[in-house]
Amino acid sequence: MYLKRESEFQYHPGIELILEDVEGGGTIARSDLVNTVFAGVKLDELPPLVIVVKDETTGVYHVLKTAAVQAVAAANAVVYQVKKNHLFAVGDVVTLGGDFTKAADVITAIDKSNSAFDKITLAGTIGAAALGEVLVQAKAKAEAGSAEPLYGKTTSELPITMNKINLTVANQSSGLLIRGTVNGSVMPFPIDDAIKARLTTQGIRIV
Repeated sequence: MYLKRESEFQYHPGIELILEDVEGGGTIARSDLVNTVFAGVKLDELPPLVIVVKDETTGVYHVLKTAAVQAVAAANAVVYQVKKNHLFAVGDVVTLGGDFTKAADVITAIDKSNSAFDKITLAGTIGAAALGEVLVQAKAKAEAGSAEPLYGKTTSELPITMNKINLTVANQSSGLLIRGTVNGSVMPFPIDDAIKARLTTQGIRIV
């Protein structure tokens, strides 16, 4: 008989109203997170209230990675200071903003040595960044105005996970909210006005 000891941790409830969810939930990809270091350790559990995007080819849902800019960056910057609550790893591609109207480039290094912030270094600049803007995962290096989402389109539905996900086991599923009300203050990762507008359009109200 195999027994596994687990510590119990209760996440803050954040879903205030469920109007519609994905029937049967959806499988969450863990392949995007294998190189992620969060709070100094490899990530083994994804908290609830995470935005995901469906890969229409495989039917699997992927986390929409984001990071909040914590310091102003110049127009020629290649290093962006961000808050520590993010899932980016070296090799990911990022752009500025969930409207995908800026340039995109590849992460070449992430300095996590400071306890208050991380510094993400890119292969090339994606332009000036203001305090509070959000880095969003993109598909590939692109010039300004040509960035694309890694999965789906800028009009694709953005479900929100309804429960925690064990990343140490393959093919884990989650309930997925597609219409309802969510308390934005307890969402674990940042969103900008463009992402919030997409959520509002599909029927998720962030309060």
